[in-house]
Amino acid sequence: MKSINAIIRILIGADLLINSAGGFLAPVFAIFLVESIAPGSIKLAGTAMAIMWVVKSVFRIPVAYALDRRQGERDDYYSLVAGFFIHSIAYFLYVFATTPMHIYAIQVLFGIAGAFAFTPWYGFFARHIDRHKENFEWSVTNSLVGFGIAGAGYVAGIVAQNYGFTPVFVICGTVSLAGTALLLLMKDHIAVVRGNGFEVKEKNKI
Repeated sequence: MKSINAIIRILIGADLLINSAGGFLAPVFAIFLVESIAPGSIKLAGTAMAIMWVVKSVFRIPVAYALDRRQGERDDYYSLVAGFFIHSIAYFLYVFATTPMHIYAIQVLFGIAGAFAFTPWYGFFARHIDRHKENFEWSVTNSLVGFGIAGAGYVAGIVAQNYGFTPVFVICGTVSLAGTALLLLMKDHIAVVRGNGFEVKEKNKI
């Protein structure tokens, strides 16, 4: 990992934590909706997922277009951090959800936040990936995320069964916030002024 540049290492670490948070929720989400939301059903779980992905997909292209219009990475950075911060806070809102409308509203928030967060994440990764290590670095992040989601899913079932759903949401939000905080370490490394091939960097200008 020492051969991987600082920004890619930070992106990988944040990706691991943020996606592991999602993996922690996934195994128990439908059960939570059936048991804790009135009226809850498996159909509600499917609808909730559909809403999140539709909203995220609708917002993602205009967000990408707006970020690409501005030179430098300042706007990408703020979009990345703000998006993931809101994405993290959304997990805690499940604690207070009691109706399908609450769930739908949270899913819309997840969709919008995800568009602002994941869109620049891919942009940063594509621009800063080390030359001749593209396959390796993409594989590292995907493999680590896979292991993280696997472990999180296993632990989530144990936590939910023994302690209920609230600890699951709190853990999801906390882990995701940790991943968001990790992104703050990028601040002094990103390119404020972009030259040909994204080679021009000015530190401490964010």
